[in-house]
Amino acid sequence: MNEYVITINDKKRNVTISDNSEVIIDDTKHHYEVIELGRNDYVLRIDNRTYEISAQKNGADEYSLFINGNAIDAVVRTGLQERASSLIEQSPEFKHKMEVKAPMPGMILKIKKSEGETVEKGDSIIILEAMKMENDIKSPFSGVIKEIKVSENNPVDKGAILFSME
Repeated sequence: MNEYVITINDKKRNVTISDNSEVIIDDTKHHYEVIELGRNDYVLRIDNRTYEISAQKNGADEYSLFINGNAIDAVVRTGLQERASSLIEQSPEFKHKMEVKAPMPGMILKIKKSEGETVEKGDSIIILEAMKMENDIKSPFSGVIKEIKVSENNPVDKGAILFSME
């Protein structure tokens, strides 16, 4: 038996597929048959109803379906995947906190972001000149710059705190 949780429009359905052409959808048994027409095209018969389905996988558990010409987005997970996803959604958000330090001694050429600004991972924050080369100091993760501890045209030592972020 294969057990799945299928989510369509924020509505979850428990689906259990047995080997003998029976499917249980939310505790109700149905007889089913699937005929593959092509690579992503199927005919599905459930009890006395027939559906033409075209399916496209969009992600690990996300699908776009066309059922009798109607577009539907669905998430299909095993029971275990659904329980893990629920636990992750309920867990408190983990916040990174970090002080970014100068990797070498140098001169602060340019401060590209300001305190309180939201940045994405990899955004350029500070340009540090060292050994006649410009070094781009980037955000290590997505977050908010809490404090900038240096100013332009001032020297810094290796290990000096440049900025902090959460």
